[in-house]
Amino acid sequence: MNKINDILTLRASHQTLVGLLFGVLGGVYLLNFHINDIWTPNESFYADAVREMFESGNFLDIKYNYEPRYNKPPLTYWLMALSSGVFGINEFGLRLPMVLTGLGSIWFTYLLGRLQFGEKGGLYAMMMMGVSVQLLAVKQYASPEVPLTFFFVASLYYSLKGYRERSFKNILLFYILLGLAVLIKGYPYIVVIGGIAGLFVLLENKLQWKGIWKDILFLKPHFGLPLVIALGLSWIFYMYWKDGQEFWLVYKRETFDRAFTRKESSMRWFFYFKVMAWTILPYSIAFYFAAIKWIRDWKKAKVILFPFCWLIVMLVIFTFSKGKIPTYFIQAHPAMIFMIIPILLEKSDLKGLWRILWNSTFIIPATLVLIGTGVMIYELQLFPALYLLIPIGGYLLMKLTKKVHSEQLVTVPFWITLMFLIAFSLYLPKMEAFRPYDEIGSIINNDLKINREIPIHIDKTLIHNIPFYTERKAIRNEDIIAYWKNTRNDKLALVKDNTLKELTGYRSVWNGWIYNSSSESQFFKFVMACRQASNGEFGKFAKYHLIVEE
Repeated sequence: MNKINDILTLRASHQTLVGLLFGVLGGVYLLNFHINDIWTPNESFYADAVREMFESGNFLDIKYNYEPRYNKPPLTYWLMALSSGVFGINEFGLRLPMVLTGLGSIWFTYLLGRLQFGEKGGLYAMMMMGVSVQLLAVKQYASPEVPLTFFFVASLYYSLKGYRERSFKNILLFYILLGLAVLIKGYPYIVVIGGIAGLFVLLENKLQWKGIWKDILFLKPHFGLPLVIALGLSWIFYMYWKDGQEFWLVYKRETFDRAFTRKESSMRWFFYFKVMAWTILPYSIAFYFAAIKWIRDWKKAKVILFPFCWLIVMLVIFTFSKGKIPTYFIQAHPAMIFMIIPILLEKSDLKGLWRILWNSTFIIPATLVLIGTGVMIYELQLFPALYLLIPIGGYLLMKLTKKVHSEQLVTVPFWITLMFLIAFSLYLPKMEAFRPYDEIGSIINNDLKINREIPIHIDKTLIHNIPFYTERKAIRNEDIIAYWKNTRNDKLALVKDNTLKELTGYRSVWNGWIYNSSSESQFFKFVMACRQASNGEFGKFAKYHLIVEE
């Protein structure tokens, strides 16, 4: 019992805690990560592109639905393809790189925390990064955000380690990882990551040009930048050489134009300040408290110089960028966390009301997450045994806040958020009752064995993961009635109830409900729609029929 208590309160040996907590996070991150069909829309782009890579044998020309997809560089696709080559072109193989790079991001956050604040600081960083809500939301979603976070954080770790230890070997790793980050998301990240490192060098030298020039000579940017360009922009050079303006117009629109020329009704100057209010929940309130404290005690703020440079560069660049998406700020999570850690380590620095407010920034979110866990178990009709999490969480909450120390402040939200995540992960299989995409693909390819040269026509819309599961081109926005009447070849269509009434000469081989409201990426809305559907309310779904020629 004492050993369990030492683990819960972070008083066990550092090596034991690191291994155990990272193992727990790994287990929770892997729980049911592959159970759901490919999500639509964004995950579908990456999944089908990887499937088509294997189908064609061409891993350079990225295509979705058999059309060129120039939007993003290829490294995310290649990581997914590498995993799929080992584990198969399925949800497990496609998503595994996301989970592993998510865990890798947590690990490098730990290493950065340890480098700046010692072993305890590294442990705090691991825990806070591991349960930050926005990372949890995308940890198993096949898209570039999590791999980008991994290469982003890893590159900054080696930049700081190399700078402090005067080790050019680590600086070389920084340049390589920066190049790979660019190969994930594009050339703007040369400016973002390079800007963080550059601002840190300027402020670390207090704008004294003699010291700055000495560091520039050590960093060898004349060597590093060509290496970054050679790695990060190699695919862009290849695609421009191959497809010219057709490629460049799309890629430019997705990078430079999205950032600087996209039409917006307003600049939304405080967009990312709002994002910071929730993006690292349950620790976001503690971050705002920390920010106020550092403004108040700015003379002591040198200890957070590196995370300050990290956060300010991202805030400035992404605020002035016209395209604003909350997921762009996942890479700022470690910076926000590192501003909290020094206050946790200064046990006697806060007195009176400040101490009460500081403790509350951890205890109140943990309490709300615990209440939310109970509500979720009830609303989603989860296994009744999961209600046991509530008294367990309540016991932890009382035990760990009885005599409040820095360790307990971190552990309270951590353990309770993990319980919430475990409970929710057990709901994921239930959602598949309302996501019949793999079933549709199996009927077409395995039961009916329809030639893959025959496209599937989808009534009015494009269900984005249908090309992946049916392994064929999907055609949308076509007059289904005219198509069915005038096409003489084999016909295949996915149509709604009201369209079916206008057709003749068909055979329905499947019918069921498909989500027909907002995007599944608006996840809370989709979960609520599934809950309603489980109670017989299908208002957010449409009845579809899979039909072939009679």
